[in-house]
Amino acid sequence: RHDPLTELPNRVMLVEWLDDALARCRNDRFVGLVLLDIDHFKVVNDSLGHAAGDELLAVAAKRVDRVLRAGDRLARLGGDELAIVCHDAQAAGDVLTLARRVRSVFDEPFVLHNGDEVYLGASVGVSVSHGAHDTPARLMRDADVAMFAAKELGRGRVELFDDTMRERAVKRLEIEGALRRGLVRGEFRVHYQPVVDFARSEVIGFEALVRWQHPERGLIAPDEFLAVAEETGLIVPIGGWVLREACAQAAGWAAESPGAPHLTVSVNLSARQLADPELVSLVDGALAAAGLDPSLLVLEITEPVLMENRDTAVRVLRDLGARGVRVSIDDFGTGQSSLGYLKMLPVHTLKIDRTLVDGLAVDTEDAAIVAAIVQLGHALGLSVTAEGVEDGEQLGALRSLGCDLGQGYYFARPQPGEVVRALVHHRFRWSRHEAVASA
Repeated sequence: RHDPLTELPNRVMLVEWLDDALARCRNDRFVGLVLLDIDHFKVVNDSLGHAAGDELLAVAAKRVDRVLRAGDRLARLGGDELAIVCHDAQAAGDVLTLARRVRSVFDEPFVLHNGDEVYLGASVGVSVSHGAHDTPARLMRDADVAMFAAKELGRGRVELFDDTMRERAVKRLEIEGALRRGLVRGEFRVHYQPVVDFARSEVIGFEALVRWQHPERGLIAPDEFLAVAEETGLIVPIGGWVLREACAQAAGWAAESPGAPHLTVSVNLSARQLADPELVSLVDGALAAAGLDPSLLVLEITEPVLMENRDTAVRVLRDLGARGVRVSIDDFGTGQSSLGYLKMLPVHTLKIDRTLVDGLAVDTEDAAIVAAIVQLGHALGLSVTAEGVEDGEQLGALRSLGCDLGQGYYFARPQPGEVVRALVHHRFRWSRHEAVASA
């Protein structure tokens, strides 16, 4: 009935408290449940060790306990989750006020016994009772959904449950189930968008982009399902399938255009994939099965993924770079990266985020940032690619700034593999004056 680390009551006693509080609650009062999850706590355990993590949990629990109202009860649910039962609240606003006070105890650093300072954040979800027939299970479920929403919205915040959150949670569960079935049934497809060399007006490669051929809804864009795939870990098998498919496609292009410069294929890596200990073996297997030269494979990683997994990224990407695989930093210019890592990693390309390309013609600051990225890339011996090129004005601006490569709807929309395969053996080029690719 008690957690041995923090000496707090555990989940069993929490449910008993909620039962009792709901039974005693008057019609004009509320019972509130506040769930708190410490953000990125795994990083503490991984970097400082589990002993330091345990110490921080105990200190955090004491801090939270000091800001509770008389009669409020604190429990540890397990891991880095704490829960507070709020008795006899006059309004939902009272529970929210308490939740914000609890979250604020994480604003100050935590000092370990050895003197080290650690900054932690917390995501907090809140639910309140609906009446005499409410249950502990409903309060816990809804507070958990609200806490998940706080994490989705950027962490370090407080969210009060509402019905919209439940609808999103139900939809997320439906998408997860459909994704699992889609993997088994082979419902995913890869479309390819050309990458154009500005100086030669020639297509020099393609980016592989996953699509979902849903049996009822038709072709679904990745914006609708990749976030769920990442959260559930399904991105690992989906991404592995995309990698193998793209490598096989690129090998086919090379076989159909002997003697011509071979086309590269770019594949995106998510945070889950980068953390997967089997990633290097997966890439080796995909290249070997396709018979593809490693230099024709480009792995694209966004700045946030790179910075969140810095140590892993350095180790894994160096291993892949030693094999000849190329690396591109995607969405460059919008994250908070350490430029020193550009020297440590086997990076070949910086890819300018489409939001900066969108503002080229209307925002002088965006134009200045793009110019700076191009200059930085060239100074480091890297090529620079612009994504999201939508019109000739953007193309002209990028050329004038010295950008090397680009992709976007102005050149071509992503196309199924069979469409691209029918064209590539003609070695088609991009016309500067016509928005078409010509054989």
